[in-house]
Amino acid sequence: MKENNPKSSHVSKPFFLRSESASSTVVGAVLLLAIIVMVFSVVRLGYIPEWKNDAEYSHMNDVWGDMTELKSKIDLMTIVMASDPDSSNTITMNVPFHMGGGDVPLIGTIKSSGTLSVANNLERTMKITTVSNETNPNSTVIHYGTVSYASQNRYYVDQNFIYEGGALILSQGEQSSMMLYPSIRFSKVHANDYDVSIHVAEIIKSVYTPADVISSNTGCSLRLTGEKFVPLYDSDDHDNVSAFTLTINTDYPDAWYLYLKETMEDARIKDDDATLAQNGNNVSLTFPSVSSEKSLNRLYVSKTRVRAETGIGI
Repeated sequence: MKENNPKSSHVSKPFFLRSESASSTVVGAVLLLAIIVMVFSVVRLGYIPEWKNDAEYSHMNDVWGDMTELKSKIDLMTIVMASDPDSSNTITMNVPFHMGGGDVPLIGTIKSSGTLSVANNLERTMKITTVSNETNPNSTVIHYGTVSYASQNRYYVDQNFIYEGGALILSQGEQSSMMLYPSIRFSKVHANDYDVSIHVAEIIKSVYTPADVISSNTGCSLRLTGEKFVPLYDSDDHDNVSAFTLTINTDYPDAWYLYLKETMEDARIKDDDATLAQNGNNVSLTFPSVSSEKSLNRLYVSKTRVRAETGIGI
C-alpha cells in the first residue's frame, strides 16, 4: 500500500496576495477624501454664509449710495428751477441703480436681487391748512408720490429704501427711520416770531401707468425729468394768517413723527408751543398752539414736480 508523502503533495497558492503597502494606500486615500469633504463642509456651513452676508451688506451700501444720489439730483433740480420758476425748460438726469449683488467669486456666484418702483399713490399726501382770523381755513394738498427700492437678500436682512416728499427713509422690518431730511425749515426772525418754509418733491408718473416696477439682479437706471418749480402758498399774500397745520399721510409715520419732533427741538420750540400728534398713518403738526406765546411770521409752501421712469441698464 502506497503512502502519501506530505512533502510531495501540491499546495495551491491564493489568487489574491496580501499586500501591506496596498492597504495603507487605500486607507490614506479614504482619510484624505474624508478630510477634503470635512474642509468643504466647514467652509460651506461656517464661512460661505458669513462671506455672503458681508457681500450683501456691501451691496446694500451701494444701493444706499444710489438713493442718496437720487435725492441729491432732485435737490439740484429744485435749486436750478427755483432760480427761474417761469422757465418752461425741463432738466433731465439719470441715476444708475445696482439692483443685485452679494455674489462671492468661485464659491457663491448667485446674486441677490431687488425691485425698484415708482408709484403715484393718491392716498399719500401732504396737507397744509392755514388759519386766519378773517377768512375760512385754506388747505393746500400735495400728492407727493414715491420712489422705492426693496431688496431680496438671501443672507443679510432685507431693507427698503423709500424716497417720499423729499425725505429718504430706511425701513427694516417693522421699524423705519428717516436717514436724509426733507426741506421743512423753522427760522426765528424775532424773539417769538418764526418763518416756516415747506418744500415738497412731487414724484409723478403718467396717469396711464400709476406704478412702474422693475426687478433685476444686474442693474437698471432711473430717468428723472424736472418739470417745474411751483410756488403754492405765501402767507404774505394773505392777511392775518395766525397758524397752520401740516398733516402727512404716510406708510412710515414713525419716521416722520421723530423727524418733526427733532425739528421742533432744533428750533427751540417747546411742546407747549406746538401740537404734534400721530394717528395711524397720519402725522400732524400745528404751529403755534393756542396757548403759545410764539407766533407765525410767514409761511411759504412750494413743490418741485419731477417725473421718474425706470429703464434697463446702468
